[in-house]
Amino acid sequence: MLKEKEIYMNLALKEAIKGAGKVSPNPLVGAIIVKNGKIIGKGYHKVFGQAHAEVNAFESCIESPAGADMFVTLEPCSHFGKTPPCVDRIISEKIKRVYVGTADPSIQSGRKGVEILKNAGVEIGIGICEEKCRLINSSFFHFTETKTPYIVLKTASSLDGSIATDNNDSKWITNNKSRKFVHRLRNLYDAVLVGKNTVLFDDPELTVRSINGRNPARIIVDRNLSLPLKKKVFDKSAETIVITSKNIEKLQETIYKDNCITLVKVEEKEGLLDIKTAFAKIGETGITSIMVEGGCGIDSYLLKNRLVNRLHIFFAPMLIGSSKKYFSGSGIKSIADCIRLDVISVKRFGDDIFIDAHARYIS
Repeated sequence: MLKEKEIYMNLALKEAIKGAGKVSPNPLVGAIIVKNGKIIGKGYHKVFGQAHAEVNAFESCIESPAGADMFVTLEPCSHFGKTPPCVDRIISEKIKRVYVGTADPSIQSGRKGVEILKNAGVEIGIGICEEKCRLINSSFFHFTETKTPYIVLKTASSLDGSIATDNNDSKWITNNKSRKFVHRLRNLYDAVLVGKNTVLFDDPELTVRSINGRNPARIIVDRNLSLPLKKKVFDKSAETIVITSKNIEKLQETIYKDNCITLVKVEEKEGLLDIKTAFAKIGETGITSIMVEGGCGIDSYLLKNRLVNRLHIFFAPMLIGSSKKYFSGSGIKSIADCIRLDVISVKRFGDDIFIDAHARYIS
């Protein structure tokens, strides 16, 4: 019987991910309604501010849902927000049982939805495919619990860890299939981040182009605001944020602001910007997740300071042998102190290998 429940929850998960890139800062949620062994309705949260998955599932029903079971990836909401509480609709539609993938960690909902449904006589099952249900909303859970963005480091590397030649040539280490998939990844996150040198050497657009999706906000780390505004990241096709020093000149600050660029100013520590504080400030603006597409300096800094939550690593079948490594100068003395990775999945894109993993730090 548990296997059958998992099948239905996996179908709800497939519904949920259809909303990727469209619902943040809300979570991805999918719902399936089953009656007498037949799926009679399904839905997902399509757009931020619009109907939730449960409501869309009810609206799609091909027969009355009274007495049916509902499978929903996240605990139904119990509060009034941009839409009415989903628990009220579930009760009014006379659903018999609700199977929940995982509880909602937010203060407004956390376990309240489950309790309201139980008190109304609805049978509850919770924790079906919970690991998968949490995984698709990793950034939502992290942001809800910490109020800071979920940080994902993406890098394209040769098998020896090089991300460019010694004279900064990096086009292209990975193949077309991998690069197209990067655009899908960008669509998943609220913002992408690079360092100043990446902008100088590569002049990236950091937009979504190979697929139909939204452009994330662009974040650049530039301590002294030295980048020329003719660079593509300043073309106003997406929101642009620059993390910079509190000590920058007023004239330079005014020039950037006049070009619709948001500045996040932080203290310097030994000549380096306090990126952790910058992330906290960026989180206050509602950005819940950031994918880092930086170079050697920014990647190594974030990993050394344990600021990375997840890694998307593309390995191409080549050896470059350069000094341009995505992680170096760690100061780690013992293998026991290394950053461990909990591998989520491994994929092939032609000859390239893609590893998706959580970073696990030893305290």
